Amino acid sequence: MALFKYLLSLEEKNRYSFYLAVFRIFVCFHLIKTILFQWAYLDILYGANSFVSPVPTFITELLGIPTHFLREHYQWFITAYLLIIVLYLFGIGKHFTALLLFLCYETLQRMCNLVLNGGDNLMKFIMLYMIFADSYQYFSIRAWQFKNQTLRRLSNLGSNLCVRAITLHFCMIYFWSAWHKIHAEVWFNGVATYYTFSIGRFKGTPWNDFLARNGVFVTISTYFTLVVEVYFPVLVWFKKTRLAVVCCGIALHLGIYVFMMIYGFEIIFIMTYGFFFKDEEWQAFLNKLISRINRKARWKLPTFAEFHPEPQVYAGR
Repeated sequence: MALFKYLLSLEEKNRYSFYLAVFRIFVCFHLIKTILFQWAYLDILYGANSFVSPVPTFITELLGIPTHFLREHYQWFITAYLLIIVLYLFGIGKHFTALLLFLCYETLQRMCNLVLNGGDNLMKFIMLYMIFADSYQYFSIRAWQFKNQTLRRLSNLGSNLCVRAITLHFCMIYFWSAWHKIHAEVWFNGVATYYTFSIGRFKGTPWNDFLARNGVFVTISTYFTLVVEVYFPVLVWFKKTRLAVVCCGIALHLGIYVFMMIYGFEIIFIMTYGFFFKDEEWQAFLNKLISRINRKARWKLPTFAEFHPEPQVYAGR
């Protein structure tokens, strides 16, 4: 009964419409950035001369497309992929475009899985969940809602369940990461940072060697990582501790970004934190920030309510 009431409450309103739209924009720019960074090496990574054996995907198996066909015509595939990203960026095609983008992203990953990291795996699942979410109320060419009350409630339910799936998935990542760390001697004994900072691949700053020799820093940073990963999946669900634990998580990932040169992975994780806050919380934060800017700026910025587009009604049946 309690679960049924909870699901009914999720049908009343899309509680995360703003950040779903923000993350949709982030996904598009992130995917475009990845392709641009790989541009000079596309033939080696995805072409017929690639050194990686591709893994069959759902879409290629379903349509009966040989993998070598995609490799021989990878330019057309990348062009179509970029076009779908642009359509998704402007909210054109909505759920259908989100499905196409997920299938293309999954296919591209399996064509060369050696360039992937944990952030790419998380991104894939988030894109899967967002197929069922209405992320088009903001930053779209045209925002609309279903006229039919049942379809509108189902849309709200899908959007809220999408965000809940993302947040639960995110917490599971932290939980399993912490589980494996606490069973590793270097983490349990508080010296993991020393070994990480001593590896040449992860020397992001000239101070890494100095910090690796500092016992206080090594101990604090190692156990800080453990504490964040152990307690985040619990404390993030309580309003009083949510902001504090999210700030600790952001500090952790920014530190990894700067000192260990792990970039895309950390940005994806930091952006995912936004799903733990509802529209009302984002509205209050943005309006407070805008009001402070308007006090000092010559040009006044609109508040959250002013730039929220009025959705058009779609007469779906």
